[in-house]
Amino acid sequence: MNTPDVPPRRPETTLLLLLADLDLDEERVERCRELLARSGQELEWGFFVDQAARHRLLPLVARNILRHGLHRTSTVPYHWVYTFVYFGNRNRNELLAREFGQVIRSLNDSGLRYAIRKGPVLGERLYGDVGLRPVSDLDVLVELRDAASAGAVLTGLGYVQGKLAPDGERIEPFSRRTKVFWQLNVPVELPYQRISEHDGIETFIVDICSNVFQTRDDGARMTGELLGPRTPVSLCGEQGFVLAPEDQFIDVCANLHMEATSLYYVTEGGDLEVLKFLDVAVGCRRITAENGWPTVRKRAEDLGVVESVYYALHHTALLYPESVPAEELAALRPTDCDYLDEYGRFEGSPERWQQPFLQRLFDTRRTAEVRQASPIPRQ
Repeated sequence: MNTPDVPPRRPETTLLLLLADLDLDEERVERCRELLARSGQELEWGFFVDQAARHRLLPLVARNILRHGLHRTSTVPYHWVYTFVYFGNRNRNELLAREFGQVIRSLNDSGLRYAIRKGPVLGERLYGDVGLRPVSDLDVLVELRDAASAGAVLTGLGYVQGKLAPDGERIEPFSRRTKVFWQLNVPVELPYQRISEHDGIETFIVDICSNVFQTRDDGARMTGELLGPRTPVSLCGEQGFVLAPEDQFIDVCANLHMEATSLYYVTEGGDLEVLKFLDVAVGCRRITAENGWPTVRKRAEDLGVVESVYYALHHTALLYPESVPAEELAALRPTDCDYLDEYGRFEGSPERWQQPFLQRLFDTRRTAEVRQASPIPRQ
């Protein structure tokens, strides 16, 4: 397996990218050992852990360090941290699954047509190990006409549409400014939360979405078409519904495109996370193994979201070149690719990045620079 084609960078981020995959072959493990032997004493481990956490890779990196015995070298300090991170994340996700299973059961009882997206679907069904991928919430896709009914289901379970108060004792409503901005600019319901009774989980969060393709003005119109071929699966201990396999992949790509280019996510520092590109890479491998690329291409074309799929594949190929088939990348390439270096188009104020993708990936200054000129309110 090749190391991602990146410009010269800090050894900490080089090590992080080497460890940022589900299954490491012996060549990649040996490169980690060589890097640790050569630079281990000089590595800034605080920076390494910070970047792994920022990119939501810490549980996966921890598992890889433990599985391949990299923690047995004296150059990896405080190796017990990685043990606690992986097993702690697994325990947390199991508790979340227990709660979200109740939500799924109530959605089934309501008779609403829905599909669960992202988090638990990726962790359980794509990664195959609930300890590897952090899960923050449950994303529920419904048609716009059913959003209020889905909210009523959550209210019946004790959820409140709001955020955790500073004292941690209650859920308080969002500010009027946030509500107005959300209604005008974000085609997703503000999150529903319920205070958790478990240590390590402050609140359970459920997001109701009626538009997967948020970079399109008419994205909500396609939700019914996505829910038509939804698939029943075992999820969070219940029999729930997820999108069809090709739609799951397109959803992950579209979500990556939206979050990487939206001012809201850029100003929150959540625009570029290596985990999102790994999601796409692992999905690519499955599609290749199942000979599913013709279906994915046609579906992306029919839905009119080729730009979003190409955006995700183009950038994923920079980090995981062996996962994205070159012929598929060429087949999906739009005529005009200028949008690949833009952000803010979603809000109607497109700007261009001055740094190339692989340089700004680990540069947190991009967040502060964009935030200074951004009208996005904090929640």
